[in-house]
Amino acid sequence: MQVQRGYLKILVSGPYASGKTTFVRTVAENVLSTEVPVTTPGEQKVKEYTTVAFDYGKLYLDGIPIYLFGTPGQTRLQFMWRVLAQGMHGYLFLVDGSSLLEVYRARGIYTYMKSLGNYPHIIAVNKQDVKGSVPPSRVASIFNVDPAYVAPLVARDKAMAISVLKKLVDLILTRREERVVP
Repeated sequence: MQVQRGYLKILVSGPYASGKTTFVRTVAENVLSTEVPVTTPGEQKVKEYTTVAFDYGKLYLDGIPIYLFGTPGQTRLQFMWRVLAQGMHGYLFLVDGSSLLEVYRARGIYTYMKSLGNYPHIIAVNKQDVKGSVPPSRVASIFNVDPAYVAPLVARDKAMAISVLKKLVDLILTRREERVVP
């Protein structure tokens, strides 16, 4: 399959602490991260470090160069989401599935991502290894999307993370082929 521009740019987006940095580090061969210690007291309760600009990772999937750009999760850094989205072919939207509250909190950011355009995307429900996690089918219902575009994820599991990424790449390539057909 020939890829326009010779690569795919994929955004890895989602709320704070949804697993974006972990995902990029798990799947990519070359990684650049802009993590700093968390200074906000409320956020310190969730994790020790946070992304302030973006995470970057490169890998090859079925011979296709994939450039991953992980967005910061804090809404105060929302201006970076639009900047990083420039030129993307699609995005992976990570949701913290460890609690129903986190799933509902993610809907606003998902709505924002959809406002950037009609890009191919997959919603990945992360932290499926946590007891009592919200199943992808429930997330699909809450987000009012086709369950075919929602996938389970454990961001630290390389095989599972690659499988979710491959699902997105296939979706991007399929949509591209559909646009080419007369």
